[in-house]
Amino acid sequence: MRTVRPFLFLLLALGATAVPAMDYPRTIVDDRHQSVVIEREPRSIASISSFGADVLVALDRKVAGLSTLNHKRSAFLGESVAGAVDLGEVHQTNLEVLARLAPDLTIGLRTYTEPFAKKIEEASRAFLAFDLKTLDDSLRAVERTTRALGADSQGAALNARFLRDLDAAAKRAPGGVSAVFLWHWGNVPYAYYSNHLTAHIMQRLGADNIHGSPPKGRASTDSSAMTMETLLRLNPDVILSFKGDDGPFASHPAWKRLKAVQTGRAWRVGDQYVMSHGPIARELVLREMAHLLYPAVFPPPDDVVPEAARARPMDFQR
Repeated sequence: MRTVRPFLFLLLALGATAVPAMDYPRTIVDDRHQSVVIEREPRSIASISSFGADVLVALDRKVAGLSTLNHKRSAFLGESVAGAVDLGEVHQTNLEVLARLAPDLTIGLRTYTEPFAKKIEEASRAFLAFDLKTLDDSLRAVERTTRALGADSQGAALNARFLRDLDAAAKRAPGGVSAVFLWHWGNVPYAYYSNHLTAHIMQRLGADNIHGSPPKGRASTDSSAMTMETLLRLNPDVILSFKGDDGPFASHPAWKRLKAVQTGRAWRVGDQYVMSHGPIARELVLREMAHLLYPAVFPPPDDVVPEAARARPMDFQR
């Protein structure tokens, strides 16, 4: 049994060692196409969504403030974020708390922060907002965030390491399996298209994503609702499902008829799968998903995935 906490072990595996910061000020262009001037090296950083916190933990830095999803912190970040100030739900930042925190830098998911961008800018010395859907989005956001933090070479190393690991896993994956990744919002499952990073990893691992690519003319769309009838008709070998609350999944007669449920390959996964764009989350998703798709080829990644964030069998309302 390892005595090192899983995420710290992952940092060592990624080789995230400290390097001297570059000079300030510097200008970072975020996904709003806005030029954000970082006057000095940020010391206090707030994260609206797990992405910014993920980058900070990968750099072995403190997270000053962090949002929640369904009033919960991301389990995959472990105790590394235990001391962060609670900024409220990710889709509705507590702006009063953020203003009191007055961080040097706030890093947010553009989807959730756009309605409050002006207020966030007023509460922070600098604010970066990113669109986080695709692999390219992930690589770009990690590169720009680490540059804002004065950790340029570390960001480049983290990106290069993930691409190497993805290529290596893709070469080992035997393929011949179908799968889907779902986010259950209320009682409605939303299936992810192959442009979303998690589904992209699935595809690179040789699995056939039954939801395919976004419809023509909707390239920026990463998911859409999937009826249980459609899920049953497509009947994938493996189902990966995220649900924000702790309760069981909504009952439906189709579930027990699905191949993945009958064979014990329907898994409830952690929120690193929906926010897979940070350097830690994407590595955990790659390692765990490879095992879930091909358990005879890839060993369980228990050495790096915290127990609370590991996949477990889906459970259903009785």
